[in-house]
Amino acid sequence: RDSAMRVDGASSASLARASVPRVARASTARSTRHRARSHRARVVAMSTTVKSWDELRASHTASTSSCVKRLTEDAQARARGGGPAHQDNALRLFGAREEDVRVTFYRDHAGWCPYCQKLWIMLEEKQIPYRVEKINMRSYGDKPKAFLDKIPSGLLPVVEIDGNMITESLVIMQILEREFPERPTLPEDKFEAANVLLKLERQLFSDWCGLVFRPSMPGPLGARAGFEKTLDKVDEALGSTEGPWFLGGESPSIVDFQYVSHVERMNASVLYWKGLQMRGTKRWANIERWLLAFEARPTYQATKSDYYTHIMDIPPQYGPGYADKNAAVDEAVAVIGGEKSWRLPVSLSADGLEPLPESMNRGEEDAKHEAAYKLIANSANIVKFACRGMGEPGRKQFGAPLADPYAVPNLNYESRVDECLRKVAQALIEGTAEPSEPSSNTSSEAKSVRKCLAYLRDRVGVPRDMSYPAAMQLRAHLNWCADSL
Repeated sequence: RDSAMRVDGASSASLARASVPRVARASTARSTRHRARSHRARVVAMSTTVKSWDELRASHTASTSSCVKRLTEDAQARARGGGPAHQDNALRLFGAREEDVRVTFYRDHAGWCPYCQKLWIMLEEKQIPYRVEKINMRSYGDKPKAFLDKIPSGLLPVVEIDGNMITESLVIMQILEREFPERPTLPEDKFEAANVLLKLERQLFSDWCGLVFRPSMPGPLGARAGFEKTLDKVDEALGSTEGPWFLGGESPSIVDFQYVSHVERMNASVLYWKGLQMRGTKRWANIERWLLAFEARPTYQATKSDYYTHIMDIPPQYGPGYADKNAAVDEAVAVIGGEKSWRLPVSLSADGLEPLPESMNRGEEDAKHEAAYKLIANSANIVKFACRGMGEPGRKQFGAPLADPYAVPNLNYESRVDECLRKVAQALIEGTAEPSEPSSNTSSEAKSVRKCLAYLRDRVGVPRDMSYPAAMQLRAHLNWCADSL
């Protein structure tokens, strides 16, 4: 999966969706008035002067937006190897000198790889100084020759310590723990308990694969029942400690890192393909407490994806998900896939189908301003990228359906797409976009420009491009703009 939004398997289980009655007529009348209002809104929107990119850039600054101020300051700190954990970090010093950095972390560009994610969190939690090298996953791009010369298999993640290349995430975690004992993540007296929990994690992973990637079998012996029983065991294990973590203590351990990246993907996939909600349930209250504890930590917030991104990134890595036929699946598909959720006003909450915890919710304006900032900062490239929607596919294709790094944009639409994206950025900054209905304009040009906007919308990834709230605002505003054509 490729993007222009950019601003600049561990195998071991152990450590080592006629007639009109009176009420309907009233509803129809309301609907007609709503369509008329929507039409007037489109006319107004199209007649409003759209600012240039330079004007937008000048109006959206650290002095006009607290969001831009934060993002700018964070970017400046990143350039020095500091600041909070972030997708764009290339160097992390934690107070060390750059020449003393011993670790280089090779991870995937898009933030898809669950094994990279757990190492990323661990490096941040232990505050180990490290450099970052981003490598494509095979499902969305070619790997550079220099990396393949070092790691012929091309597998990720890889950590290089003092010139030694190390693969397999669980092995890497153990070595990091040994080489950097400060801020321990595996207490000596918890070693055997950790191994028991790691075996349970492999059972949970196996049951998840059996549930999501195979047709469902009903009954008490079916895959769903087995998965839920294993979740019960995981919840029980988490309930056996005073705090939220598997091994107790004040901070997460290697065991927590090993679980969280796949549980994050389970939350999205079992809801989307099976209609099973894991979040906010009494049955798995301890798992919910554990997830909320992670979501309160900046080290995890920087790595966390959204459900849509996972639904798109899971099949290229694990195979297709098998959808059950039920109302819960229909609802999940409509919400996660954007049919119901990528519309204005965007509705995000801690008790939503895809929860947005209070710890990660900076408010609607902040989300809009973040999306605008990202759009403005790389506008020229993003416009060309969106024009791929009417362009030619690349000669070389990859496994991920939304990945086409060699696609050729159709620049005949560049001016029109540029105007649309400026309109989107301006609406995000000024907060002027209102709920809309799809336009009835079926002209060839309107349909073509909508296709370009949809191409971009469908490829906004979290956390690669922006946060979940910002991504939802951008996707919804792109739909709003398409409705106005």
